[in-house]
Amino acid sequence: MSNPDEAIDYYQLLGIIRTATSDQIRSAFHRFARDHHPDNFIGSAEETERHTMLYQQASEAYRVLLDSTKRQLYDEGLVKGQTRYRDDRLRETRRSMRPPGGVMLRSSKARAFFTRAHRAIKAEDWPQAKLNLKMAIQHEPDNEELQRKLEEVLGRMK
Repeated sequence: MSNPDEAIDYYQLLGIIRTATSDQIRSAFHRFARDHHPDNFIGSAEETERHTMLYQQASEAYRVLLDSTKRQLYDEGLVKGQTRYRDDRLRETRRSMRPPGGVMLRSSKARAFFTRAHRAIKAEDWPQAKLNLKMAIQHEPDNEELQRKLEEVLGRMK
């Protein structure tokens, strides 16, 4: 396991089944940590390095398998033969999320403010819509769709 890309899949690493619950994942990781934590192998540099790599892989597995979105993406990649989780797939998924109103947003904070603005627009509460759109733009200043929505709201306020 000298190359991290050659790692066994996360389920095998932690010794759990694919349908394991979060409690089972936590328990398996803690059991793994007791056996493989690098601090247990201080004497030998080679053993320390090997167990450090194992522990890092198990920590990655733990983080991915406990997050339902990351776990779903990991499982999809595993079917294709990818044994490592790729964070760029999560970013692709997040980028494709469209809140009500159809504006593409990357930031979860901008999404929250835009959702509030969209509700205010539906209720024809223009000052509230303007405020929330301005807050969303602070989180994504380069988003032209947000700018257009704000201009639309400002036009209706006149």
